[in-house]
Amino acid sequence: MIQDYNKTKSNVLATYRDFCSLISRVKGDKSSSFDSSLKLLDEQVKNIKQDRFLLIVVGEAKSGKSTFINAYLGEEILPMDVKQCTSAIVKIRYGEKFTLTVTYADDTTNILDDEHKIKEFLNKNAAIDDKYRDIPISAINFEILMKYENQKIPKKIIDDFIKGVKDDNIYHLPEAEYNDKIRNYIKQKQPCWKKIVKNIDIFYPFADTDLKGVEIVDTPGVNADGRLGNITDKYMERANAVMFLKSIIGTALEASSFKQFLESKSIDRNKNAMFLILTRAANETKDNITHIHQEAFKQFSNINENQIIPIDSKVKLFYNRVKDMTIEEIEEIIQEEVAANRLDSFITVQWLMAQKNRESFLQKLMELSQFNVMNSALNQFSHKVQYIALNDLLTRMLFVIDKVKDTLNEKIELYKQKAVDPIELGNRINKIKAELEDMTLKIKETVNHIVICYNEVIDKRVNKEMNSYREEIAKIHSSSFNSIDELEKISFRKIDMLTQDGNKLQKKIVEDCDKTLISLSNKSSIKFTTIKPDITRETFKKVKEEFRNSPNAQETYSYETGSCFAKVTKNVSRFSHSKFFFLVKGDIEKRIERLKNQIINELKNFVTVITEEYMKELERNVDVKKEELNAILQEKKTAEEIVELEKLVSKLAPLKECIEILEEGVKKHV
Repeated sequence: MIQDYNKTKSNVLATYRDFCSLISRVKGDKSSSFDSSLKLLDEQVKNIKQDRFLLIVVGEAKSGKSTFINAYLGEEILPMDVKQCTSAIVKIRYGEKFTLTVTYADDTTNILDDEHKIKEFLNKNAAIDDKYRDIPISAINFEILMKYENQKIPKKIIDDFIKGVKDDNIYHLPEAEYNDKIRNYIKQKQPCWKKIVKNIDIFYPFADTDLKGVEIVDTPGVNADGRLGNITDKYMERANAVMFLKSIIGTALEASSFKQFLESKSIDRNKNAMFLILTRAANETKDNITHIHQEAFKQFSNINENQIIPIDSKVKLFYNRVKDMTIEEIEEIIQEEVAANRLDSFITVQWLMAQKNRESFLQKLMELSQFNVMNSALNQFSHKVQYIALNDLLTRMLFVIDKVKDTLNEKIELYKQKAVDPIELGNRINKIKAELEDMTLKIKETVNHIVICYNEVIDKRVNKEMNSYREEIAKIHSSSFNSIDELEKISFRKIDMLTQDGNKLQKKIVEDCDKTLISLSNKSSIKFTTIKPDITRETFKKVKEEFRNSPNAQETYSYETGSCFAKVTKNVSRFSHSKFFFLVKGDIEKRIERLKNQIINELKNFVTVITEEYMKELERNVDVKKEELNAILQEKKTAEEIVELEKLVSKLAPLKECIEILEEGVKKHV
């Protein structure tokens, strides 16, 4: 991992500790106008300390997922001598001890902590029965066996399923044989469905400490047209990065699987986090790899060019095996492997080119594997995500410091005036209180005007998007195998677009309210920063959660999560594509007008609630300020105590400068 990040993170957290120490001295145990920011800062720091990074690995059959994961981790954890992995999700992360927890289809679990037993279990359960290697076991397990459990499976369901996985016959069996194998597998496995392995959780004490924050999820894989199983779909939403493995040899790049994968509703929100890993690159010449890379970027230009990477896992595995050996030990291993006809020619070539020079040989292996290129790209990407979190933390710290500084300066000025003329101070405080009341009244009038303006904007925007939505789904061909996925994708994308509009709306509303407050503050003796409402992401989250739990919003919420489709799929086989498509499309079209009204109402309600939250926070800050003013009238601050307050203010400046320098450095990575 990039060491600069760890150093920056350490500096930011150290500065945060200094920040907390100083702010606690200022605040004491009293309420303040920046309490919500302090709470959010605490949560941000907890997340930064955890440094979790979720990496999803998906790929076609025979793409070498297990070999790649072992090569990446530097440990041979997963069995590699199997043609196809189990239908289970395999999660691998750091642990103090090598342990494995298996979860079966009936949700029972078993824990293994003996290395021999773990290896034995993985060899047995991460491999598919030779008899059924050439049928889509993962889809059968999750879509049929685990769904129907002990119930009788209707013949029509199985027939429709077989039609739906017709293109998954990647070993090109005769159609009748392929179909019979699926039926026989269902018949044989249904009585023991409870023992289907659903999840495998592996904890391993990696020597590489950089892997402590990484969780790798090995998925059952994609099928012939790039579709994911439902179980893999669930992990995509949380993924920090997604690696799609595709063999350089045997299948043309233009094969549909990766294209369809990119077009799937699951990956749509993660395209910026997408890596295309082209495996088995050592079999190709440098010129050919360059050509393949350029061709891949031309076809998949929405992926960052640096995130399309040819690699070779077998070379990296051999590198991992010999990296700590002496030159004599390496030579002995190579001779043994050559004698047993187990060594690939591309490794032998590197050995001859290195002329028995250990460092040169290891360097050539690493260059041939291209894992250094992949690690660099992944590290750069992962730390960009983490730098964004650091930047958010520093920005909010600066916000609090400005608020504290202005509040303290106002207090100091008032304390000094009290020492000179207590009666004049009383008059001034009464004037400030009157200004606060007037300001609250005027901004309330402005907020009401803002609500009216935004309501008009919402009507126009949503109607325009819904008309566009109707036009898009009208163009979908019902006979297309991916028609349902396309319908869902367009629907989710449209909802995402409206959600993004909602997010922009949130910020714009607060900005408009702030402009009014700043304008009013400029005409009075009150500083804007001291009473500015602290509307954080948590405020928006709270408002959204209230809507989601509201009976009036349930239908819209269920649409967002896709449950409107599920309401149909409960009664209709998902594999009767044309019929299913028309049922879903018809149902959606009936809902469009109602859905449109619900979205409009929700956004309008959101505007109302956010402005109410703004006013509520403003009024709370005004009350806090009034209490501070009353306290100043009562307190008898000595000259020494005023000097102490001035010292606190003087310490804020260097702390702010330190945070600004850190923020400037972090922004370069963002």
